[in-house]
Amino acid sequence: MKIRKITLADIKHDHRVRGLGDLEKLANSIDRNRLLQPVVMRNDGVTLVSGLRRLHACSLLGLSEISALIPSDVVELASALQRETDRADPETDLPMTLRERMDLAYQIHCMPAPSSKVSHSIYASDVVGIPNRTYWRIRAVMNLAKEGVPNPPFSAIRARKLVRLMLDAVENPPAGWSPSRIIEELHRLRDKGDIPETITCMNPRRRSLKERSEPDAQPAEPRLVGPRPTPTRAAFLPSPSRRTPEVSRAVASLVGVCAGISYITEIKTSSDEDLAHWDHELRDCKKHINALHALIRKAHHV
Repeated sequence: MKIRKITLADIKHDHRVRGLGDLEKLANSIDRNRLLQPVVMRNDGVTLVSGLRRLHACSLLGLSEISALIPSDVVELASALQRETDRADPETDLPMTLRERMDLAYQIHCMPAPSSKVSHSIYASDVVGIPNRTYWRIRAVMNLAKEGVPNPPFSAIRARKLVRLMLDAVENPPAGWSPSRIIEELHRLRDKGDIPETITCMNPRRRSLKERSEPDAQPAEPRLVGPRPTPTRAAFLPSPSRRTPEVSRAVASLVGVCAGISYITEIKTSSDEDLAHWDHELRDCKKHINALHALIRKAHHV
């Protein structure tokens, strides 16, 4: 990882959604103790990844250059960001919002990987601080909400509403609700369906912990005693055709699972029975994935 001086005027950065906070205290700290933590750049040496407040504080002090870390790949960038988190000063540093952490994860995906075995999503979800599958669902909707995306205008509008609700669900989840469950339900609404105004309007059948602890006003209906009818095999057979959103969700889930599997480098001692069972299940999964891949190739040539 390189450390070098960069001219402030040459640094490119995105517009920050919220304010920069009290820069005077940070500027006084830099003037008194010098810049202890260099800003973090992308591997191009001009795009800022982290350190916008330090950049403006140095500008207030009249400095023309600033020390910067320039990582060469995603692993070095993740290490630099983790070092920043460990050395954060609560007196001068502002905690990042979820939206800012998602933007930071985008910068991670723009970095090259040292090898094909390195998964960007593992480092990105760690930076955001949410599970990998939840991160990918939010990221997919954020991509639809970007300006200039070749989608009908209503799709971008829907995506922006969903992004607002998703971020609110992670940062301010209602009591008794699982944020990952809310994100999953919102992710299904990206193509069609009524988007709620707030996350508290979602799924009225789901009650909070307090409501679940209170007795029901109406007594529950008595359950029938006796053997349950055994459904026929046809009831379990899925429809042979699937719509595009369903296939998209299936592929996104497979990608998330495979990304997590690629992070495993060693299996601790296990019984031969478990190993044989895992091997058998993975062989079946491979058959289904190959069949899905063949269907995708077939649809591509139609």
